Amino acid sequence: MMELFKAKKVYTRARMEGTRFKEGDSLIIGEYAVIEPYTLFLKGNHFHTMGAFSSTVSILPVNTVIGRYSSIANNVSRTFGNHPTDRFTTSMLTYDATVIPFNDYLEERGVDYPFVPQKSKNGSPIIIGNDVWVGQDVRFVSTGVTVGDGAIVGAGALVTKDVPPYAIVGGVPAKVLKYRFPQEIIDQLLELKWWRYGYADFTTVLPNDDIQTFIDKVKALEQSGKIKEFKPTPMTIADITKAMSEDT
Repeated sequence: MMELFKAKKVYTRARMEGTRFKEGDSLIIGEYAVIEPYTLFLKGNHFHTMGAFSSTVSILPVNTVIGRYSSIANNVSRTFGNHPTDRFTTSMLTYDATVIPFNDYLEERGVDYPFVPQKSKNGSPIIIGNDVWVGQDVRFVSTGVTVGDGAIVGAGALVTKDVPPYAIVGGVPAKVLKYRFPQEIIDQLLELKWWRYGYADFTTVLPNDDIQTFIDKVKALEQSGKIKEFKPTPMTIADITKAMSEDT
């Protein structure tokens, strides 16, 4: 299995060769996970969809989806299930038919209780776009949140709703504090979608170019045909299943 990670260039250490894992360690991988090369899973044993050049130092649910060039700091998490607030009780007893103590009680009383599921689904995925920075100790609600491309989520925030592209949000609950760039720049960046490319092809770009210069340079590379979309072969559950069968 570790050879597969090496071949697919899925990394578990940033500044040391090799992997954090040894053969036989338990790995939890999303059924529909698509993991591109040059990703960094720097903590835990959960593997979810993540795009090239992104990194996470958090153990996120396996149905999480992260784009390219994104950075997820330590101790980012999704909250546990929500409870109904418009019923006679917020307890799980009205909507969860799997809680053993409650079922034992009903069995002892000989009652077949009519469980009614909640309207809002718990455990919905966190969807994080491209070039997103999520700070330490951020929490996402369990009903699902999308963080737009280029956004920044400040440390300690509780994200209860979708975050617009290039917004900087913070607080409990998280609110938009400002935007990284003026709207005309944001529009250009969203049209450009520079994360489609591998940054090694940004041959004319300097790391400290101002944002308009960066946009102009990437557009020029596009127009001259000197840059093509980065389309690597990802690692999926099919690759892992095959590797496991070969190991046995």
